[in-house]
Amino acid sequence: MQSSLKIVLAFLVLYFFLGLSLKSTCSGDPTSLFFDAQRAHTPIYSEKRIQQAVQFADNTEPPSGNQTSPPQMCVGIASIRREGISYLKSTLGSLLHGLSGEERNSLHTVVLLAHLDQTEHPDYGQQWLGSLADGLPSYSDSPERQALAEAMGTQGHSIKAKFDYSLVMEECYNTGAQYILMIEDDVVFMDGWLHRTMEALDTARIKTLSRRDNSKFLYLRLFYYEGLLGWNAESWPKYVAWSLTAMMSVLGFMLLLRWAVPQTRLYLGRPVLALVTFIFVPLLILLYFAAGANCMLCQPSGVHLMPEYACCGQGLVFPRVAVGDELLPRFQSERWNQLPTDSFIEWHAETTGGLRWALTPVVMQHIGGKSSHGVARDAYGIMTPTHIWNVGFEQNDVSSLANEHREMDREDIKF
Repeated sequence: MQSSLKIVLAFLVLYFFLGLSLKSTCSGDPTSLFFDAQRAHTPIYSEKRIQQAVQFADNTEPPSGNQTSPPQMCVGIASIRREGISYLKSTLGSLLHGLSGEERNSLHTVVLLAHLDQTEHPDYGQQWLGSLADGLPSYSDSPERQALAEAMGTQGHSIKAKFDYSLVMEECYNTGAQYILMIEDDVVFMDGWLHRTMEALDTARIKTLSRRDNSKFLYLRLFYYEGLLGWNAESWPKYVAWSLTAMMSVLGFMLLLRWAVPQTRLYLGRPVLALVTFIFVPLLILLYFAAGANCMLCQPSGVHLMPEYACCGQGLVFPRVAVGDELLPRFQSERWNQLPTDSFIEWHAETTGGLRWALTPVVMQHIGGKSSHGVARDAYGIMTPTHIWNVGFEQNDVSSLANEHREMDREDIKF
């Protein structure tokens, strides 16, 4: 009895320190019981990147070199007026800041100010917008677009948003770009995002071709929210099976030890076997699940499939063939569909079997909206790490990324 008490006390001490360790290690996992929202939502890297982006936007000139024709990638943005703040300058500035001349010339940027009267948008006519955007389409470019925009303006927001998205996507498609990156107007890109993205696209293409099911490459996701990658209620049978397996494995090991080393029978009596199997192991399992899925089962770096639990549409890269053969026709045929844009794309993927790849770590952050944590950006607005926020992005280091980017430029990476 005294021996069992010592074992219990020793376990409790170990459990306490293990919990403290996990509290520190897993505080950045939004699926963890130890999640520290205030700490995780501090925009350590984003704030610095936004400052770089805004300074770049204020001092940049239109690209002087000859753009690649067709461009390697077209980046499309549909931007709307927001109350009291616009993120478009920091979005475009971070997209282009730090790019080499060759990288910049490989891109074509298209920005739609998505208002019937574009003067309603606070960035209309801004000099930096003309310098950073290669294309500034409007509804008035064609009578058909104008009529559709007017009709959709009386419908739900989702219908009009999908129309704007498809309009920008079509503008990008018409440039002949090999890839089309569709982004929201309230994001920030890390330094060196382009070379990482191009490498990831090559990997996704090769992985797609190596599959035996003839599935098609639909998109590469550049941003996702870790909070949706936690333990899922529908997977509880699997979790129970894992837990029972762990318990029986520990019990089996102790029984085997008793049989192989008779001297251990003095310490591994039935009370200890029961205590370890039915108390200690379940408590450790509970701690494992409390620590969070992202902390315990980290997403591997590189390109991997993410067909479920991914949010949202902040940054998706589509191969040209997927846009021309699938997405644009689908947007046009389902023009009055009530689904939001990101849900519409996911619905299309589910009905066609398109492959949805994701890049880890992400190369962009979602900064739009208003923070419930009061994280100020001074003149740059207000951060919003309330819901759709990638905690890992803020672990980036300005100097390390700049050095990586310079090294890639020295290696003369071709785009």
